[in-house]
Amino acid sequence: MKSLKKAIALLMCLALVLSLAACGGNSGSSTSSSESSGSTESSENSESSGEESSEATEGETATGEFKLPIVDEPVELSYFVSASTNAAIVTTDYNDNEFYQEMERRTGVHLNFEMVSSADYQTNFNLMIASGTLPDLICYGASYYAEGVDAAIDDGYFMDLTDKVDEYMPNYQKIRKSDKNYELLSTTDSGRLGAVYELRQTKQGPWLGLWIRQDWLDDLGLETPETYDQWHDILKAFKDEKGATAPLILNFSGSDGEFGMMSAGLGVLNGWQLNAEGKVTYGPYNDAWKEYVTTMRQWYAEGLIDPDFMSTDERTADMATVVTGKTGAIPAVYTMPSLYESSSEDKNMNWAPINPPVKNAGDELHIRLRDSYTSGNTAISADCENWEVAMKWLDYLFTEEGALLANYGVEGDTFTFEGDKPVYTEKITNNENGWNLAQTMDSYLCPSAGVANWSDWTRELGGVPEKDQTCYTVWTTNAKDDWRVPTISLTQEESTERAALYADMSTCVKENTAKFISGALDIEENWDSYIAELEQHGVQRAIEITQAAYDRYLAR
Repeated sequence: MKSLKKAIALLMCLALVLSLAACGGNSGSSTSSSESSGSTESSENSESSGEESSEATEGETATGEFKLPIVDEPVELSYFVSASTNAAIVTTDYNDNEFYQEMERRTGVHLNFEMVSSADYQTNFNLMIASGTLPDLICYGASYYAEGVDAAIDDGYFMDLTDKVDEYMPNYQKIRKSDKNYELLSTTDSGRLGAVYELRQTKQGPWLGLWIRQDWLDDLGLETPETYDQWHDILKAFKDEKGATAPLILNFSGSDGEFGMMSAGLGVLNGWQLNAEGKVTYGPYNDAWKEYVTTMRQWYAEGLIDPDFMSTDERTADMATVVTGKTGAIPAVYTMPSLYESSSEDKNMNWAPINPPVKNAGDELHIRLRDSYTSGNTAISADCENWEVAMKWLDYLFTEEGALLANYGVEGDTFTFEGDKPVYTEKITNNENGWNLAQTMDSYLCPSAGVANWSDWTRELGGVPEKDQTCYTVWTTNAKDDWRVPTISLTQEESTERAALYADMSTCVKENTAKFISGALDIEENWDSYIAELEQHGVQRAIEITQAAYDRYLAR
């Protein structure tokens, strides 16, 4: 099976490379067959306490039942990993990163990194699989193998860790079994363990959502809007009284599928979701999507929506539009508002988090960005000769001491304790190189695109003003994620079939949504033909496939 898969994958990758070359080498993002939506902004830290220093690893030491170093003689492991966009600014080799240097001193294991850009990760991952020559460790392996983790094991690429974890990774196993969510996300439908997952010490709530110009609301004496009608009036005031030329910025060409944005209050988003009966459905295939585009069409005609929204294909707003005061409501990752405010000449600019509008005051939202318990994983190659060492090396990162190193570094150097809480030193918070917090953390600590560990995403909050951190309360107040499909696994056949269907479905939705909102297509005259096109692309079969995977998830 493995040799056949190699041949097929190689042909596909060669075709992809030729296609990219013909297009001038442009690269784009990719998604895996799983329904994961972990935070790309998340980092890791630890709430645990303990003594930490380089000297602690001179000779063999014990961390509870964990002995260091983990080998008698130095061992080398190879690691295929995505380069952090932050750390990439200051290094092209993670061996320059102080966290990995300290890990080598403590464990006796040296990593030889094969670093590829996050933008080209899927292409390079496919080429690696096609070559048949796999490194010992593979970052995000469980997320990028298109046919799923079970298939990666059966095809001979990933090591089946199921019968090995208890013996070689007891710390990871203890944490993994401490929460049902950890177990579900780290176990395949067949009950196997095909990768080691980053597990967060506390779940992370929604890190992406809507923001509104609170200073404008205050200046105009307006209350925070809640319903669609109130939002309409607020946006009109922004346009008429504040001169906003793009009062509301829609992301993803108006077809947001991450947190629902302006469609969430109607119980629909561009993607797989659950309905009120708990059954899988495809949002843009429902009547609620028609209601959404109808409302947005009215707002667009009144000049309340960014006239260039059709070219906005990102999750966040255009920087220039925001800082020059052309907009009053935007989608943004929670780390961005402080950057907008500091970059604007308007020193009164004040962005505040806000929930999407609802139909009636008091209505509960069922769609928002899903709570996340992980944002990465590390697979071990089936060909790894030193797999016992690899597993022990990873397990160290799930001890209190190892987690502290990953998330805070070395005591006295990058952090000190205030009581039992680790706090960064100025080496991190006021770095001499002039790096921002994200760059510094990914250069001295475990990078956000690094390796599976027992993480605490809250370490990144040190660079976020307290007023912006309130988004975690605002975006979860009267708002649930219970209509979001959890992380499910598709079989190899399901993944291949649904991917082919979804490619045409998503294109249809994106193009028609933009045309409906802009008025290029009349909604009443063209809605039925739009639905018919989705059916022609196999939307009903795609729903059946996703429902089957969701049923298996519930049965785990």
